[in-house]
Amino acid sequence: MIYVKSLIALIFALCMISGVVPSFAQTASPGFTNMANLSDVSSDSTSPDMIVSSDGVFALWIGNNSGRSDVFFSKSTDGGNTFSTPINLSQSATGQSAYAAFAQKGNDVYVVWQTSLTGSASVFITKSSDGGTSFGKPVMLSDTTKLAAFPEIAISDNHVYSSWLEKSDNNSTNVVFVKSDDNANSFGSPLYVTHNLGNAGVPKLSATGNQVYLTWEDNSKGDYEIFLCKSDDSGVSFHLPVAISNTSGQSGTPEIFVSKDNVYAVWMDNTSGVYDILFAKSIDGGKSFGTPINISQLRADSGYPQLTADGNNVYVVWTQTISSQNYDIYFAKSTDSGDTFDTPINVSNNYGASGWPQVASDGTIYVSWVDSTPGKFDIFITKSTDGGKTFENYTDVSNSSKESYASKMSVLNNVVYLVWQEGNSGNHTIAFSKSTTFVPEFGPTASIVLMVSIVAIIAISFRSSLKLN
Repeated sequence: MIYVKSLIALIFALCMISGVVPSFAQTASPGFTNMANLSDVSSDSTSPDMIVSSDGVFALWIGNNSGRSDVFFSKSTDGGNTFSTPINLSQSATGQSAYAAFAQKGNDVYVVWQTSLTGSASVFITKSSDGGTSFGKPVMLSDTTKLAAFPEIAISDNHVYSSWLEKSDNNSTNVVFVKSDDNANSFGSPLYVTHNLGNAGVPKLSATGNQVYLTWEDNSKGDYEIFLCKSDDSGVSFHLPVAISNTSGQSGTPEIFVSKDNVYAVWMDNTSGVYDILFAKSIDGGKSFGTPINISQLRADSGYPQLTADGNNVYVVWTQTISSQNYDIYFAKSTDSGDTFDTPINVSNNYGASGWPQVASDGTIYVSWVDSTPGKFDIFITKSTDGGKTFENYTDVSNSSKESYASKMSVLNNVVYLVWQEGNSGNHTIAFSKSTTFVPEFGPTASIVLMVSIVAIIAISFRSSLKLN
């Protein structure tokens, strides 16, 4: 008993020394590093993106200065502790560069974007062969006589793929695809994946092995439907497009995830009279899809879904309308490869506007989003360690006096990385933070958990006659 009382006294003493009070008051962004600025504070920096791999942390964004916008890149080789001086990849003398996307493998980094001039827009690509230290001169991929926009990029082995939307003379928009078989040293002729009289929506591109997948929304049949087109020969040819949605309503904002022969697709659809989150899967690599499942069914508009998969588990998040002022983030999971889904749960469950969710899993499930509950928008995150049955109290990662938007999340080796757009209109910077691996909790008790762990180590050292230096 004396030992227990002494241990309790030690806990309180350590709490007082560390500034942790017994009421378990939350400190700023527990479990995450202080927010770091990656961009030039003299420019307005927006639209961040991020790749995290064993080769480093890579960041991309758009910087606006003196009436033009350019694509900027920075990298970290120490896990996000420090970042290199930003590189201007587009270096536009005039015009606006936007909608940048990138891919990375080993020392190769590939970046695509569109640059718009008066009456025209073209797609460019540049490559780094030294891990992002330097980049080659940008190369135009699209036809200079056509309007090209919203580029995507994917890589597999030595193949580099890109897609975009192109406006035709009859004002229709179609999906165009191009590929390189020599690590982007050269590209073949563009391939028209669609030949429609209607309008194709922003395409999404992914690749694994010899398979290439393109998804998009298209109104050529009168209403918007979700289509998928697949190549089995590294982009040499594509199968006929498959209508994944094929509903009587409007379908849009598709996302897919490929897991071996399973291809999972999720989108928003208003066939029921409100927008629902629909899900469909293919077990033959995308050649055919089963009947869509309504996984939201919440009698109010649901939108902008994201998904990921981990083994037989499929996780979907989206923004759910609660009222005209209140939106929450909902989560639904499947443990049978998408055959059935559990009842959705509200992971934000607060009075503000919650939106733009992200989801990732490495055994632990992480959900991040943008939330106005603090009185202005901040970046929130929560996690589940029981397969999505329950989620911890969310943490405000940005927790600043300014607005935080457009977050991107990545997870690698039990570390969560977040990048977002920080600041007020016309004066944004690109912010970065990562979780600290030595704190096992995100929420308000993170500091307490750490202190109790320290006390436990001290107690064990006394019992085992070990001494701590």
